[in-house]
Amino acid sequence: MNEKKKYTGVELMDSAPISTAIIRLALPMMLAMLAQSIYNMTDMYFIGQTGDPNMVAAIALANPLFMLSQALGNIFATGGSSYISRMLGAKRNDEAKHTATVSFYCAFCVGALLTIVLLSIKGPALRLIGASDATFKHTNDYFSVVCMFMAFAASGAVMSGQMRSEGAAKKAMLLQLIGIVLNIILDPIFILVFDWGTAGAAWATIAGQFVAFIYGVRYFLSKETTLSIKPADFKPNGQMMRQILSIGVPAGLSNIIMSGSQIIGNRILASYGDNVLAGSGVQMRVTSMFFMVIFALVQGYQPFAGYNYGARQFERLRKGFKLTLIYATVLCFAGSLVLRLFGASLIRFFIDDAATIEAGVAIMRIFVYGIPFVGLQVMMMVSFQAFGKPIQSTIITMGRQCLFYLPLIFLLSHFFGFDGFVWAQPSADMLTTGIAVLLGFPLFKLMRGDADSPPTVTQ
Repeated sequence: MNEKKKYTGVELMDSAPISTAIIRLALPMMLAMLAQSIYNMTDMYFIGQTGDPNMVAAIALANPLFMLSQALGNIFATGGSSYISRMLGAKRNDEAKHTATVSFYCAFCVGALLTIVLLSIKGPALRLIGASDATFKHTNDYFSVVCMFMAFAASGAVMSGQMRSEGAAKKAMLLQLIGIVLNIILDPIFILVFDWGTAGAAWATIAGQFVAFIYGVRYFLSKETTLSIKPADFKPNGQMMRQILSIGVPAGLSNIIMSGSQIIGNRILASYGDNVLAGSGVQMRVTSMFFMVIFALVQGYQPFAGYNYGARQFERLRKGFKLTLIYATVLCFAGSLVLRLFGASLIRFFIDDAATIEAGVAIMRIFVYGIPFVGLQVMMMVSFQAFGKPIQSTIITMGRQCLFYLPLIFLLSHFFGFDGFVWAQPSADMLTTGIAVLLGFPLFKLMRGDADSPPTVTQ
């Protein structure tokens, strides 16, 4: 009977059966992320239908620069949402409301500043990320459009995170689905009918994000939410900013480092040929589907964890952690199996170019070995973020790309060439998960609510 009861967002985190809470918080995000993955593959599919591997390579090259806006938005989305959930659990609703407003406007302003900086150095930046004479025009066409709207992408990510932080997972899903569905509809029109190429893919992306942004703004200006983005609620304070930045900066920095790692990786791949770079871009779009679904599951658990940690409901918190970890681990092994069996067919679906297909299949064949380790790694990272523990979350978020992947791509590529490069990412995932496990031993002590580990709400 309880399973069918309708809960408000706060009731879902506070008193609903744990399995119900985790599923209802995570499922909308998983559906939204799955739709995002379908969009990513649709985007790549229609670019692939042009029959030009240079366009496919251009999308792969421009993606790390686009990730910068997401990284900066993630500072305020992750840091702000973590603090908001804890404030709601501690019944400090006004502080939660002010945090939502501050996070939104900070993300928008930082995104606008990033647009100005990147457009001013666009030419050298495109050469830096590895654009060759054959791919430069296509990369420039895509990046020039996307760059102009980074403020909307950054603040849109913040609104999605804030919806999740108050348990409005369905609203967060709808915000993402609006942009994704519009994007999918516009892709074939702009790319193939209007013959805009990579610029068409960019305009489809931006149109979807802008409409989703408008939906998010309307929601936060309505009476449906306990949060706000009204200018009158822009009331930052030192405690708030410390909490946002202590959790958000490591998360954003991790995305920035990931972007940098992709740039470095793309430059190395470009030395093997633009077809290899294109093959890598296709396989990344395919494998990202599984990563995004796993991350969405754990993102659904994050507000549950933050709220119950703030409310000192430690038994509930502990059971939610264990249940989500089981779900994440099962998804990881299932994803690895599916890609091992059908990955090659998926890559062939997107582009009919033998050299590109061969490269993509070669990379995916090794890449899948790291997927089973990702669930535990992400669970530890998100748990520490939810609890307001920046040092531990920073070590995990930075470890995958900075501590392990970057050294490994240089070391393994130097000694083993292309095969060594391909093994760098799964090796980094295995090592990072080992670090996460070591850090996670004190986690259950934290979730027992020991006196020396009070919730971080008034520090």
